[in-house]
Amino acid sequence: MPVFDENGKQVNTEEEFPRMTDPEEAGGGFAPPLKRQFPVLPAVLGIVALVLAVVAVIFFLKANTLEQEVAMLKKTKAQLATTETRLQDLTKENQKVKAELSQVKEERDSARARNQALEDQLAKKKAAPASKKASAQTGKKPAPKKPAPKKQ
Repeated sequence: MPVFDENGKQVNTEEEFPRMTDPEEAGGGFAPPLKRQFPVLPAVLGIVALVLAVVAVIFFLKANTLEQEVAMLKKTKAQLATTETRLQDLTKENQKVKAELSQVKEERDSARARNQALEDQLAKKKAAPASKKASAQTGKKPAPKKPAPKKQ
């Protein structure tokens, strides 16, 4: 089977290793690469597209974050509305209790006034018969009066 070198030439099989040519030598080796100009316009457009893609991703992330914050604020607003409603209900109930308490105080004061008036009438009734007995019994000491019942 024939052996070929890198240039495609047949090499003698009598040699141990085929002779290789140096690519830096003139006339031998690989052909020099074609020098082409670097495509500036596509490179610039690619960089601009990459920057725009990064900016778009950042804006989408910020928009997503803002949407989440808006959702949280809506939930908080709903909670605040329910709390305000409960507070208004409790305020109304508190005003009702205060009105009932003032009514009970007025009833208590009127009951005390009636009680005092009845005690005064009772004291007058007891004093009137005692004064008649005292005039009838001039030599005797008047009986001590019973103390009025204590107010509660």
